[in-house]
Amino acid sequence: MSLEAVRQQLAAAAPNSGLPGALRKKPKLPAFLVTGDEDLWPQIGAQLPAKLTFRQVDSVAELLRAMPLDAPAVVLWDARGCAEKSAELSRIQSHSAALATLVLDDDESAWSSAVQHGQIVAFVPVPVDQGRLTTALAGAYEEANARFALLGEQFAVEGLSGGGRRMPKKLIAAAVAICVAIALALVLFRRGAEDGKPATPPPIANDSSSGAPAAPEPASPLPAKEADSTSTDSSSTAPSSASEEKVDALVDQAQRAMRDRHFIEPPEGSALSLYRNALVLDPSSGEARQGLQRLAEVLLARVQSALDERQFDAALQALENARSIDPDDKRLAAFDERIAKMRAELGPAEVQAAINAQNFDRASQLIDQAARAKSVSEPKLNQLRDELRRHRLDSDAGRLVALIDARMQQDQLRDPPNDSAVYYLAQARKAGATSTELQSQFRELSRRLMQAARADIEQQRLDDADRMAGDLRSIGMPLSQVAGLQRDIGLARARASAVVKEQPRFLELARARLAQGNVVAPEDDSALHYLNQLKETDPQNLALPQLSKAVQAWIVAQARAALDASQTGQAESLLQVAASLGPSPELDGVRDRLRNAARLASAGPQEVAEASLTRVRSLSIDYPLNALAQQIEGQVEVAYVVTPKGAVSDLKVLSSTPPGVFDKAAANAVSRLRYKPALEGGKPVAVSTKMLVKFRVAK
Repeated sequence: MSLEAVRQQLAAAAPNSGLPGALRKKPKLPAFLVTGDEDLWPQIGAQLPAKLTFRQVDSVAELLRAMPLDAPAVVLWDARGCAEKSAELSRIQSHSAALATLVLDDDESAWSSAVQHGQIVAFVPVPVDQGRLTTALAGAYEEANARFALLGEQFAVEGLSGGGRRMPKKLIAAAVAICVAIALALVLFRRGAEDGKPATPPPIANDSSSGAPAAPEPASPLPAKEADSTSTDSSSTAPSSASEEKVDALVDQAQRAMRDRHFIEPPEGSALSLYRNALVLDPSSGEARQGLQRLAEVLLARVQSALDERQFDAALQALENARSIDPDDKRLAAFDERIAKMRAELGPAEVQAAINAQNFDRASQLIDQAARAKSVSEPKLNQLRDELRRHRLDSDAGRLVALIDARMQQDQLRDPPNDSAVYYLAQARKAGATSTELQSQFRELSRRLMQAARADIEQQRLDDADRMAGDLRSIGMPLSQVAGLQRDIGLARARASAVVKEQPRFLELARARLAQGNVVAPEDDSALHYLNQLKETDPQNLALPQLSKAVQAWIVAQARAALDASQTGQAESLLQVAASLGPSPELDGVRDRLRNAARLASAGPQEVAEASLTRVRSLSIDYPLNALAQQIEGQVEVAYVVTPKGAVSDLKVLSSTPPGVFDKAAANAVSRLRYKPALEGGKPVAVSTKMLVKFRVAK
């Protein structure tokens, strides 16, 4: 049975013959999206038909406060995260018998029973399936209109206005029963479609007289735009880490502003201004561009809702800000056509909205159109022209000030010439920015340029320091301060000239100290000291390579001698000094020896048999008196190290029988031993060994 057949049967059974006028000419109905998810809003709003006026509320409680009792409407309830879903649904149903409810959730199985029993019109999964959403909206619109008609046109009008008398409870209950029957018919209708029968959603009538556009098409990708014709493309400049952190912070603030619904207000803290500031710092930021695209979707949904509610100022402001984000969006034309039909009613508000959104070319075009059509008085036109001129100047100056800050954060103080902080400061002054408005940027840029000039002086980049001084003059630094910097540059040049004269003496002294053997000491009068002085003052001196090689060879030889004497610490220090003079095969060879020595030292002495060693003092054992009196015998195994001087060290007991009886006597006896040193390569070395000391009672 079709939906229309159900309606006809219900109408025939009702006390009044025929359907009321409300079904013959369907009214605009409010549609409430109940969600705290701002990303869901533009997805739903873009699919709403013109017959529904759209509004978002954060919770079911806010929905019930916003709606008069028993008023008809379409409700799209985001049930995700709701702990008491059945209770919340009951609150919605009990508030009005004329509600058509759609549930948005990520668990479809939880709502199949509610759909079958007519408690809700349909379920729409999240993420939103646009096809199912469109079908569900069509069904909800038809059901809301059916309930509206069955409950009586007079009741519906009174309920929407918030006044009038309430409907008797028995009549409401009867109406709810009838609506449930309609819902069951809708379920059967949809099941037939799912079983393979063709199912066409109920048509949504479009009121051509209202001039409302159809559901807007998805927005085209946001195109990248140049910030200004006077600036070069800065997107190729990779932002610094500090700039990236600033961009991330701005994007985070913009996302919070979106959640708090601060879309275009206040001017300095809105999502629109924050995303745009992020793009000033990094024109390639994908997050900021995607954020602006989402914002455009929200604003266009607001335009639709505000026009339906004849809130023209809000509609125009949202429209012009959406246009400033993406002027090529195809949906703008439909809204412009609708607004053109009501232009006489809007007056200068459209021009003012374009000015506020900084769409200055469009504002100028609208002023010209109003002048030709004579729809606005001449004094008002002149006022709008003056305001446009003032806002254009303020916008240019404000954008340039933001670019000054951005380039300072990116450390682009003076280069590139047409995309630097110095350049944009000059452009801001030309655009009309006052000294007071630029005070903080001027002070910070002056400080940074002076700091860079001082660093150039220290690094002997005196030509760069001169250019910094010129930039300081060009931005208006007091001449007394620039003169002080130039004096310091002059002194640095004089010192550099004096050092050049010292270069031959440095070479002579380095050679003399090398011949005397004073290569690394004393620290301020050695061959190495004068060699480094020559490198700093004359790095291109032709004698440097040979002199460096000779000094390094002497230091490497000293390191080898220290290693031969087992003075590994001194050898390592000398090798570090030699390495500062560059690589060499001799240096690598001594380094390898040092590493091998360190490895052997960490591995411990080589273990040898005690019998292979030559004792120079015999083993003398003191038998413990208690053990001797009791005729106790035993043995103790000990391990120890024979030092390069033949002494015993690092002695430890490995095992003893019986335990603890002979340990001390064995250790005392072994510690008194002396050996001839073990040799390795003709040099005494430490070795480790073991001994089993036996205790026997003489018979």
